[in-house]
Amino acid sequence: MVVVAEFTNSRDAAIAAGMLENNGISCHVMDDAMSTLYGAGATWAPVRLFVDKAEAERAAALLREHGDD
Repeated sequence: MVVVAEFTNSRDAAIAAGMLENNGISCHVMDDAMSTLYGAGATWAPVRLFVDKAEAERAAALLREHGDD
C-alpha cells in the first residue's frame, strides 16, 4: 500500500475514497483519531489515502481529474 493523497479532514478523504472505490480501486483511509480537537473537523495530522502500489498511478490520475489531489 502507498499513499496517493493527504487531506486535512476525514470527510474529504472519505469522498475521495468513495470515488476511487466507485472506479474499482480498493483503498484505505488512515487518520489519527486524536488529531481533531473536540470534533472541530480540521486536523493537525494529515488524513492519508492508501491504495495498492499497482493502482497508485491510476488512482492519482483519477484524484487529479476529480480535483481531489
